[in-house]
Amino acid sequence: TFLRPVLGDHVQLGVRLAPGLWPVHVDRGQLEQVLVNLAINARDAMPRGGGLEIAAANVSLPQDRATESELLPAGDYVEIRVRDEGEGVAEEVRPHVFEPFFTTKAGGKGTGLGLATCHGIVAQSGGHIEFESSPGEGTTFVIRLPAVHVRLADADKTHAPG
Repeated sequence: TFLRPVLGDHVQLGVRLAPGLWPVHVDRGQLEQVLVNLAINARDAMPRGGGLEIAAANVSLPQDRATESELLPAGDYVEIRVRDEGEGVAEEVRPHVFEPFFTTKAGGKGTGLGLATCHGIVAQSGGHIEFESSPGEGTTFVIRLPAVHVRLADADKTHAPG
């Protein structure tokens, strides 16, 4: 995969894609950039190695869901979970992880733009990104992108001769 070169030999990558994933409206290159940024952060959080799992599945939220930063409307989403076995995110760092130029990496090792970029790309696509983490227990980033349901009648209109 496109992630293998950035992970190194000490990170084991697992990918689980549920069958029949709904389509979403997101630029493929930008989604790859999100996954690369999350993979690099995971790699850096596991200096002695560990596992990184990327999983995607369809989810339906039956009611609006308030998150720490915004309201996630009820609806159908494709949920992408990026879970690592790294060091986790310290409590005092959590409120700042999506801020531009915020980094916990040593000087010259990070710009603090990776997670801010991830947040911007996901938000631009109408989605939401959040994370769950405990020090010493790893981190899971959860991305929810709204599903695009195309009815057959609408699809026929877009391909009808002019």
